[in-house]
Amino acid sequence: MTISPGKVLGVIGGLIPLVWIGWLLRHFVGVGGGTAEGVAGIGLGPTVIGLSIVGLLFALPLIIKLLRATTGVDRVPGASFETKLKPGEVVVEPAFDADAAFANYMRKREAGVVGNVSVNPADHESSEPFAPRPSGFGRKSV
Repeated sequence: MTISPGKVLGVIGGLIPLVWIGWLLRHFVGVGGGTAEGVAGIGLGPTVIGLSIVGLLFALPLIIKLLRATTGVDRVPGASFETKLKPGEVVVEPAFDADAAFANYMRKREAGVVGNVSVNPADHESSEPFAPRPSGFGRKSV
């Protein structure tokens, strides 16, 4: 498990709204006498329920970040720090030969394989292969 400054700041940034919402919940429950009946009695029931839901929504990304950091789920199989390129190192991949691709295209074109899209006019009511475009923009005129 690697600890980076970005991960630490992400966890701290996720804790800030949770601490604030937790403090508000504690305050409202204290105002209501410390019981659910007291909170509902002074009319803060919907506020406390809403704050709880918002707190849970803010807690989900933090829980996901913590799970990814501790279990290593965010790592891609086969990708490790050893496989990263070092400065000046070049990736050796199979080269793309543009001349060979163009020659292959021209060979297929001369044989009639590429671009041989035939439309049988007998299959369509009109001799145009495509439907005509609408004449205007917006509402249809009657």
